[in-house]
Amino acid sequence: MPNVGNIVPPKLLEQIYADHGRDWTKWPEELRDIFDPSIAATPIAPPSSGKIKTTKETGFHYHWAKDVCGSTPDHTRVEELRSVGWDYATTDDVVMYNEFTVKNRRNGKPDGFSNEIRNGDLRLMKVPMALWRAKRKAENTSAYQMAYPQVFGTTGKPMTAGELTPGLKTEMVTGENLPEFESRFKPENSATMIIPKVDD
Repeated sequence: MPNVGNIVPPKLLEQIYADHGRDWTKWPEELRDIFDPSIAATPIAPPSSGKIKTTKETGFHYHWAKDVCGSTPDHTRVEELRSVGWDYATTDDVVMYNEFTVKNRRNGKPDGFSNEIRNGDLRLMKVPMALWRAKRKAENTSAYQMAYPQVFGTTGKPMTAGELTPGLKTEMVTGENLPEFESRFKPENSATMIIPKVDD
């Protein structure tokens, strides 16, 4: 039996003994292989087809965007992104793990330039990191404001009563001034919200 102390924890080994006995030659083949020193554990799964191997140009954020080709093309998404600062990623920007994602290299050469990095109906896009960080800040700020129990306006500051009713005149008065205030408006085009006083 090979030395298995550095492969599995002792408690797990005891469980294996309990399940399969101490004669390792009678264990299932895959279980024996785990402890066989002549077999090196080597992953051979291919890399993800969309994985970037090397980022040459680090001043961008990269993202796969929908770009349908074929008999019913639809380039709406990539054109929307381009209109707000995104562009096509190129072989000057990245090196892909799988060469098949790089299409139409210049002059057909293996090292020729290409700005079409594609995986089926997905195309690799890039955006300057400053724009990406601004986008993420907007998303994170929005998430914070939604989680925090305070209404915020478009400026990011707490909203006033007037901002809650744009276009309408609002005024805040205390209880003792309410009669005089009500004498100045017409009931048919005005409304009063009375907030009860809370005793300390």
